[in-house]
Amino acid sequence: MAQAPFFFSQRLTELAKTHAQQIALIDRDSETTFAQLEQQAKQLAGNLHALGIKHDQRVAVWLPNCLAWVQTFLACAHLGATVLAVNTRFRSKEVADIIGRGKADWLVIWPEFKGIAFADILADVPADVLARLKGIVTLGDFQSPAVRAIAARGCAVYDYARLIDTPSTPHPAVGNAGAICFTTSGTTSLPKFVLHDQHTLIVHGEAMQEAYGYNADSRILASAPFCGAFGFSTLTGGLVTGCTVVSEAVSDTHSTLTQLRRHRVSHTYANNESILKLLEAADSPADFASCKLFGFANFSPAVTSLLEQAERNHLPLTGLYGSSELQALVAAQPTHEDAGDLRVRYLAGGKLIHPTARVRVTDPSTGKILATGESGEIEIFSPSLMIGYLDNPEATAKAMTTDGFFKTGDLGYALSEQQFVFQARMGDSMRLSGFLVNPAEIEQTVESLPGVKACQVVGGTLGTKTLPVAFVILREGEQADTVGWTAACKREMAGYKVPVHFEVVTSFPSVESANAVKIQKNKLRDMADAWLAKRS
Repeated sequence: MAQAPFFFSQRLTELAKTHAQQIALIDRDSETTFAQLEQQAKQLAGNLHALGIKHDQRVAVWLPNCLAWVQTFLACAHLGATVLAVNTRFRSKEVADIIGRGKADWLVIWPEFKGIAFADILADVPADVLARLKGIVTLGDFQSPAVRAIAARGCAVYDYARLIDTPSTPHPAVGNAGAICFTTSGTTSLPKFVLHDQHTLIVHGEAMQEAYGYNADSRILASAPFCGAFGFSTLTGGLVTGCTVVSEAVSDTHSTLTQLRRHRVSHTYANNESILKLLEAADSPADFASCKLFGFANFSPAVTSLLEQAERNHLPLTGLYGSSELQALVAAQPTHEDAGDLRVRYLAGGKLIHPTARVRVTDPSTGKILATGESGEIEIFSPSLMIGYLDNPEATAKAMTTDGFFKTGDLGYALSEQQFVFQARMGDSMRLSGFLVNPAEIEQTVESLPGVKACQVVGGTLGTKTLPVAFVILREGEQADTVGWTAACKREMAGYKVPVHFEVVTSFPSVESANAVKIQKNKLRDMADAWLAKRS
């Protein structure tokens, strides 16, 4: 498919001809062929256009992994509308930020999915933010109390079932355009919106086919959320190359093992902790008989027995690297001697999958390019790179070098011009439940709570998990209200961001440098680890 089209509508039309009866997506055991998916996406696009969704508008998609997520993305791509991917675990403050700062024109939600009170969450979104939406499209029972509650806020509400099932007037495809935005933790308290266009996404999907060995028999399990780069790249790597993608809306160890056996999964990608749980829960190596490759991202550094378990279960395993800006799975450690250095196969990082991509490591203080084996900031040039940060040219320029390399903010060392090892984040970002979170985002929320003068948040380690712990300095004369603080945080943030403990201190440990007084977060992490150890 080297000469195949580079925007989604054209690619889908081609696949509907060449792979018409091939299964494109398995969603909760319901199968959809490429021919069916093309018809559904184009029909939905026509009806969305009739509603008023147009080229360059922005559609916030607040759905779990499901067929409707894929249909909606493809329909928006057909129209040239940009999808703002919203995590189903987000709460009112985060949703308001995406709608407001992301300038969303439309919202697509599943109000009653998995017991999440979407209507209640929207009720906490400020009216002036919600008012910018031209309409809300809802999945599920259109007559439900949740949908009526949304409509009661003055929002125009539309039934997804009618939009997907009703024949529509065909609308011509727009072609290449901004396709999707991921939210990512940045150097400020507010997440940045990472924008990719259709061409870049499809080129990356094709590179994945070559690098990971996809063929007509490949079945790719996508258990990571489509709203993030990890899950989305897993989806599109299969979708644009004619492979079957197996989707999980809610993933746990038991359900994933069931999917592996039932659908003869050949490839999947997950964090190291999740893969270890699969290996520990498996009945025998036969559970992984169909598996050609499992790639892992090192989200839980405390996990140490993964390699031993993989070898015991005869599971081909390799380390991965990616980011929202570069796309996930942009690098994987080689599995054959002629492809690169096998000594680091089970370390995070990898060989860049695009033939023209390059990696280098620089001294962050001087910008000097370091020799192979020397640790510094990883910089990457790749065709998979984002267009930029949405509506933020200053941040985009700051993230790039003058010769086109992306400054990852990650610590590591190069083995060659295409292979490298990732060691750690250079900043203080935390990996919580698989998501990279800037502690400043949590700190800002905690500092808005009654009685709080200042806050520092760090990630403490409990077993293989990283959990957020907040250190708080109180305002004079105030007392701690940990129950109230926890409840307020749960209303405003995803559950994985809510501190598991609030520790009241009189000051933060700090050290003076030549330019500033710096808080010693390493000491706070030690304190957090000690508290979590007592708790376990």
